[in-house]
Amino acid sequence: MDTLLILFLLVTLALAIASAGVLFLWRQIAHLQRKLSAMELLIKELTRVKESTRKQLTELHANALGVGGKVTEMEKAILAVAERQQEISHQDPERKLYSRAAKMVELGAGLDEIMAECEIPKAEAELLISLRSKAAR
Repeated sequence: MDTLLILFLLVTLALAIASAGVLFLWRQIAHLQRKLSAMELLIKELTRVKESTRKQLTELHANALGVGGKVTEMEKAILAVAERQQEISHQDPERKLYSRAAKMVELGAGLDEIMAECEIPKAEAELLISLRSKAAR
């Protein structure tokens, strides 16, 4: 009978160990399923954020192209205005004198020198000197 009791105890112990193992594995599976669900939610959120970021990047790219085109147009317009201004300054002989007088003022020429070289009245020469000195401040 002792052997039967020992055998019974061993079987009971084996069942207890097996039950504990099954319970442990069941808890691990439940824990892993919760982690998997959390990761799936995270993946969904990251996918949503990625799509949103992609759309924003596409919009920024389109806007950058639009701004680049406008900058190019503005550069062309500025060049056209500069060319036109150059043409006008070459057509008006009096304008040449005033441009030359303004340049002389920038270089530090005196009132008498400007009047003599550019053949402009004293008041206009004084005005140019006054304007240039105010602009330099």
